[in-house]
Amino acid sequence: MKFPLALFTPFSLLLSSCATIVSSQQKPTKIDSSPSKMAYVVTDAKGGVISQGITPSDVTLNRSSGYFKPGKYTIEIKKGGKVVSKEIVTASLNGWYFGNILVGGVIGMLVVDPLSGAMYRMPESITVNTTSVATANQSPDLQIVDISTLTAAQRAKLVRI
Repeated sequence: MKFPLALFTPFSLLLSSCATIVSSQQKPTKIDSSPSKMAYVVTDAKGGVISQGITPSDVTLNRSSGYFKPGKYTIEIKKGGKVVSKEIVTASLNGWYFGNILVGGVIGMLVVDPLSGAMYRMPESITVNTTSVATANQSPDLQIVDISTLTAAQRAKLVRI
């Protein structure tokens, strides 16, 4: 018995899902800092290190962390081994997910897209601003002054070496 092609097309559309067809589970995200060339560490919601290196860099992040759970990551920017900035990034809902209403049906909406992670999307790039924190943590410049230019209060704080 032959399976008619006219029945195959609607049946295949019912088993497909819109966001999974259009999107993939993982997507490279550009991690950068302002200023650039700073160390970064990306951890997932469980605290596992996903990636580390020097900004700018491309990191592949999973869109989901489980069934109906968006991917969530913490990006720490470090300077001299100390964390100078931290940003939490969570995947947002993919607009193609709602295409299941027209094409993928209930199976696409409740099974395929949530399991594949395609119902979510990660930003294409993330820039963590560290300018104010990085400059605040810098040590003051060394200044050499003549003792005669100091006030009495400043002289009282001097320590003989």
